[in-house]
Amino acid sequence: MQEWKQAKAVVQSIKTVINAVCQGRAGAEAVEDVRISAEELNLVLYHVRKLKFQKQYNLDIEKERFAYLDEAKVLTGLWENSIKKREKNRTDAEFWDIYEYFKYVDINDIFQETLQKFMALPEGLRIEYFALPYRYTFLKNKIDYSCNDFSLIAQHVELMVNGIEKYKWLYERLEDNRSKMVLNGVVRYWFEFDLSKLSALCETTFSDYYDMDILECGEEDVIVDVGAYTGDSVLEYIYTYGKYKKIYAYEITPCTYQTLLQNISGYQNIIPLQKGVGSQKGKMFLDEDKQRGGNCLLGEGEIPVEVVTLDEDIKEPVTVIKMDIEGAEKDAILGAESHIRKEKPKLLISSYHIPEDIFEIPQLIHSIRGDYKFYMRFYGHGCLWPCDYVLFAV
Repeated sequence: MQEWKQAKAVVQSIKTVINAVCQGRAGAEAVEDVRISAEELNLVLYHVRKLKFQKQYNLDIEKERFAYLDEAKVLTGLWENSIKKREKNRTDAEFWDIYEYFKYVDINDIFQETLQKFMALPEGLRIEYFALPYRYTFLKNKIDYSCNDFSLIAQHVELMVNGIEKYKWLYERLEDNRSKMVLNGVVRYWFEFDLSKLSALCETTFSDYYDMDILECGEEDVIVDVGAYTGDSVLEYIYTYGKYKKIYAYEITPCTYQTLLQNISGYQNIIPLQKGVGSQKGKMFLDEDKQRGGNCLLGEGEIPVEVVTLDEDIKEPVTVIKMDIEGAEKDAILGAESHIRKEKPKLLISSYHIPEDIFEIPQLIHSIRGDYKFYMRFYGHGCLWPCDYVLFAV
């Protein structure tokens, strides 16, 4: 790429000037040239003029000029490495752009730059973000510029700065370019708010969860649908694959469960279960006025629901487990540890309800059994905030 050729040329020029100054063939004005070029390279590669480990120098003082040149020598190695990694392909270049931004830039600079990008959006669009906590009930923080509340932005910036190596871990284990594009795109949206790029990631070929290029199923499959809702994903599975051996469908909300029963009544070998799924047996409660999945385990409420583990509740081997349970996915995975370790069922896991789940769910699965292959797909059609992205472990 032409931009990388130019960047390489600038790095080489800086190295030449540094050597000239150190050998006494150039003076203080040349050090200032190095500083200006260094800031330009940082902008190209990391989007800021100064990285978080760089110190402040007074270049009018000879001792500090040479201290700055020592720092610049370190920077040249960093720049060359960054350029080399980004030359491979567009998707890898985007990954390294994101990774190094959060690794080398001060968290306060990232937060302020993200705020600037948000405030640069059209006012009508910014107003729509007020409704995020109501539109997406899994979000616990806000973007409300009228009250100077940017806690959702702060949450995701902190997640990326503190969890940057988790991002790298997942990226390196994703099996196809599409998955890597989805991961990059979701993360980039958290600090760029580009709806057109996010929409371009949406799957249109296959239905949610049932990507036939990733998931092969047939008449011997035993499927577990945790968070079966009205049976829509069960019916979509049958529509996609046609055959199955047995389907277990877990749904906790009473009125939704009744709809589930109606929708699957014409099918054989589908076992509806009005139970919650977690890491241990117990109870959860539903608020009668706000009946929806995802209420706190072992909390308080008006409608008690039995909680089970998949390991204890299903005694036969299972081949597919789908989970969409409002942030309780990690807990349910722990309760299916024996099935996962012994049988290696294909896992279709919603990983968007809790921000860190995008990284921690695949790491949890890997800790239980290390031979899974990971994919990601995005089904958030028309969403204002990234949601409905699914981790496939097969």
